[in-house]
Amino acid sequence: MAQVIGKYAAKKMLGKQMEKYKNKDSTGHYDPYFTYVQKPNGKMKKVKKQVPDYIPEHDAVILAKARSRAYALDCCLFNLFGIRFGWSSVIGLIPAAGDLVDMLMAALLVSRMHKVDSGLPPATQVYMLFNILLDFLVGLVPFVGDLVDAAYKANTRNLRLLEVHLDKKYKPKASGPEKYPASPATVYEDFEDEQRLPQYHGDGTTEPRRPDPIRQSDERRGGERRDSRRDRRPSGSRRDQRPEMTEPRGAPPAYTSRQNTRTR
Repeated sequence: MAQVIGKYAAKKMLGKQMEKYKNKDSTGHYDPYFTYVQKPNGKMKKVKKQVPDYIPEHDAVILAKARSRAYALDCCLFNLFGIRFGWSSVIGLIPAAGDLVDMLMAALLVSRMHKVDSGLPPATQVYMLFNILLDFLVGLVPFVGDLVDAAYKANTRNLRLLEVHLDKKYKPKASGPEKYPASPATVYEDFEDEQRLPQYHGDGTTEPRRPDPIRQSDERRGGERRDSRRDRRPSGSRRDQRPEMTEPRGAPPAYTSRQNTRTR
């Protein structure tokens, strides 16, 4: 139960962050939040990237936080010359000190990614450090280096390395057909979909159960109580077919008494 709640919390956290930037276009294949998929009619549709259910709770929360931080650093602000800028690029505009602060924030993000179960493989760590170092050296070049830095997006590339690692570690080999071919450690979600916590039942199932039909009372508001036995009587019964006894007009009422009864 706690594991499912943790995954649900990670998805809700991503959903709230995505709600702020849903009007922004996707930055491409490495966008932490959004991407475009091709519909059957050939048109492209924007979808959200969510954490898949096969990733355990601890790693799912780390992945959700890493996506949020990578998007804030690389993509959250504005477009310029077809390039999406984040806080990392803006801070890097400060000569020398800005690039150093940018490198420290990228290193902090990698250290948080390393907290996944069993850590990160040595090869993945080397690739991440290479991305950070390259981003720092390119950012030292005034203006042009900042543009290249914004286009390279070292934090988003390191996030993709984390996603590939989690996908190799947890994704089932025999998985069912996917609606769209997803990126590593990702499931695509339409903007119309709602994330709800699964309902748990006594039999151990987690599928949502349909509510039981409301039992209607025999009494109606503002009316008389219905006789259920009379309603169940078939319309063609003898009681319904029996003619009603009527008295002719002007006839005296018929009184019966023991005194007027003749005995023979």
